[in-house]
Amino acid sequence: MGHPLSSLVVLALTFVPQLVSAACECGYQTHSIKSNDNQVYTDVLESDFLHLKDINAQQDWKRQVWDIPAVGTAPWGRNMTLENVMTNPLPDDGGIKGINGRDPGLELRVSAGEPRGGAVKSGEIATARRDMLYGSFRAGIKYTSQHGTCGAFFFYQSDSGEIDVEFLSKLYQDPAKAADLLLVIHAGPEVPTNELFRPTPLTFRPQDGFHEYRFDWTSERITYYADGQFLWDTTVGVPKQAGGLTLNHWNPGWSNGPPAQDAQMHFSYIKAYFNSSSDASNADYKMRCKDPRDPDLICKANGVSYRTVPDQSSPPDPSKSTVFLSANKGLPADNPAPANPPPPTDPSEPAQPPANPPPPQKKVSPDNRCGGTNGYTCLGSENGNCCTDRMPPTAKILNVSPTLEPVVRHYQQNRNQQTKHQMERHHRVQRQVMNGETPFQQRRRIGKSHLR
Repeated sequence: MGHPLSSLVVLALTFVPQLVSAACECGYQTHSIKSNDNQVYTDVLESDFLHLKDINAQQDWKRQVWDIPAVGTAPWGRNMTLENVMTNPLPDDGGIKGINGRDPGLELRVSAGEPRGGAVKSGEIATARRDMLYGSFRAGIKYTSQHGTCGAFFFYQSDSGEIDVEFLSKLYQDPAKAADLLLVIHAGPEVPTNELFRPTPLTFRPQDGFHEYRFDWTSERITYYADGQFLWDTTVGVPKQAGGLTLNHWNPGWSNGPPAQDAQMHFSYIKAYFNSSSDASNADYKMRCKDPRDPDLICKANGVSYRTVPDQSSPPDPSKSTVFLSANKGLPADNPAPANPPPPTDPSEPAQPPANPPPPQKKVSPDNRCGGTNGYTCLGSENGNCCTDRMPPTAKILNVSPTLEPVVRHYQQNRNQQTKHQMERHHRVQRQVMNGETPFQQRRRIGKSHLR
C-alpha cells in the first residue's frame, strides 16, 4: 500500500549493485506463462531470506520508519518500526524451522493488543533501488494465521503508480470459504476512482505454507500468477515510470485489527528481473554484454545452465535449495548460501543423473562450419565429423521468394551431386597411385580432363 512520503524516514544505506554471474552478462530471460513468450531483462535483484542472518549486513533493502495517526475509519494509527523487521534464517545444521523456532525467512511483524500511544507497531522494508522499469517480480511468502492484519508485496512509484499483491487475514478465517488474494493497481485519473481492485480466489490458503506470488509488468500489461498459475491480467492503469519494491505487514482500518497475538508474515525470497531507468546501470550493461545475441551470455546460474529463469509451478519448499541467478543471492560475503540445485527436467522436481551417461550428441552449427567461437564439431552429422562450407541438401533456403525456391533447391542439389562425383573421382585416382600406376598410365585410362 502507498504511504505519505512526507512522513517517511529512511535508514540510508549505500547502494551496491548485486554481483552478476559470469554467464548472465547479457541479462535474464523470463517466460510468460500466459502468452508463452520470453522477455530478456538487463538487471537482477535477488534476496535469499532463508539464509540471511543480519538484515543490517545487506544493502539491497532498507527498513522503513514512519508514522500515520488514526484518521477516518481507522481506530488506530500506524507505526513502522525497526524492531518489527527481523531475520529468522535456517540453522546451519539443517532443519525446516528458523533459528527462532518459527517459520524461516524475513519476518514482518504486527504487534498484538491495544497499542500504547494509539499506533499499532508494524514492519516494512523497501528496495534501495528505485530504477526498476518493467520486469518480472516474484516473492515466496507464508502469510499469518492471526486475524486483523494486512500484508503486501508491491511495486511503488507513487500513489498513482502502484502494483499490489495484498493479503487480508480476516478473509482467511473461515475454512469453508475460498481464500481471496487482493490484486490492486493504483493508477492516475484515467482509471475510475484511481484504483483497480480485483479479489481473486486461490486454490490454497496463504497461511498454510509458502507460495510464490508473481506479477509481470510490461509497458502495456500487468499479469499476476500464484505458484505459476495465471490469476488475472489487465492493460488498464499500467505504470510508465520507474520505482522500487516494498514489502509490508500492518494494521489498516479495514483489517479489523490489531491481532490478539503477534502476527508474523514470512518471506523466503524475492526475485526481480527488470530493466533499469538508470543511465549508470544501462552503461554497465553495455560494457559487460559484448554480444546481446549470444544465448550463452544470457541466464546461466553459477555455471549451471538455466536458459530461462525457472518458473515456480508448485509451492516453494524451504527445505530444498532455490535457484538464484545472481552470484551473491543478495547475501553479504561472510554469509554464504547453499549452491543452486541442478537444472530440473520438471520445474517442480530436480533432475536425476542417468545411470549410464548417453554418448555425446552431434552439435551442428547453424551455418555448417567447423570450430569458430562456438566449438562446433558436427560429430555424426550428414556432413561428416567436421562440417563443410557447403549448404547441405536439407538446409533451409533463406530470403528467396516461394516461386523461386524450387529452382534454387534444384540448383543446389545438382551442385552437391556434382561435388560428390568429383570427390569420388579424386579418391579413385588416389587409390590407383597407391597401387603403382604411373601418371602416364592414369591419363591414358581415365583421360586428361578428369585430372584437371
